[in-house]
Amino acid sequence: MPLNRLERFAHNLDWNLLRTFVVVVEEGSITRAADRLLLQQPAVSMALKRLEQTVGHRLIDRRPGRFELTEAGERLHAHCRDIFTAVVRLPEAMETSGEDVTGHITIHTVSHAINPEWDRALAAFFRLYPKVTAGVRVETTSDVIRSVERGIATIGISDGIIPRTLEKVPFCRESYALYCGRGHRLFGVAGATVEDLHGEPYVSFLSDVLGGTHMGPVTAVLAIGSFGQQVRALAFNVEEVMRLVVANAGIGMLPQHLTGTAVGRGELWQLPPYAPLPMVETFRITNPAAALNSAERAFLAHVAGVPLWVHAEQHHSD
Repeated sequence: MPLNRLERFAHNLDWNLLRTFVVVVEEGSITRAADRLLLQQPAVSMALKRLEQTVGHRLIDRRPGRFELTEAGERLHAHCRDIFTAVVRLPEAMETSGEDVTGHITIHTVSHAINPEWDRALAAFFRLYPKVTAGVRVETTSDVIRSVERGIATIGISDGIIPRTLEKVPFCRESYALYCGRGHRLFGVAGATVEDLHGEPYVSFLSDVLGGTHMGPVTAVLAIGSFGQQVRALAFNVEEVMRLVVANAGIGMLPQHLTGTAVGRGELWQLPPYAPLPMVETFRITNPAAALNSAERAFLAHVAGVPLWVHAEQHHSD
């Protein structure tokens, strides 16, 4: 393709169409994308059609009951992620560097990802770099991954299926067990079996819904035990899942190392299966394509050696 044609293509391209395309892909629906963009559905459909005409390829297979990226759509989406990352990091890239490390770091994390070595590294970092500011945001698994992909987060702490475009390092590993609240029919029953749980209402993390994007070892237990199909309540953080299980909204999987106090107070009771328990691994994730300010570069170098923390299992209720 001649250079002048490439330049003409870039000049004529409406870059807003790329943003619309990314949102459509992320939402998996024209309707949901329109809601997020505060636009009418026909406007989003027209934008997608204009983009397909501009690039000369069909990008999404939108037949009835089907919504999938074509091969060309996959390639364009990968380029759009890189473009968005570069744009969102422009203010950081324009910062001047001086002797002192300054700037802002952002940490996006799932709830209750605990690693004492990480906490010690944070304390040491802020002693070394007193002019650096930080923001921490608790999000769902999908949102943490998306924030890192877009370059919005300096680093993410997340479980789930991490895209190959991101770098990941093990952060912590914890065992999950199934619990019920005091009002449940199996509370205090020592001889309960997995068969007793079939069809029980379930309290779920957003990331562990059967059929979800980031199903993990916890979801596998639900499938094997034939419970979890009837999700009565959803939450994205540990505190709310535990609160709902204690309130007897349903049974739920919780990290063992966080339930000891509630079990001791008689608010929770551990249910089968008791072994082997699913182990969930959480990762530190970063975007190698992101442009970083001096604070972010110093921070990532400082925490690079933080080791994996494995939370010890506890004995079950009976």
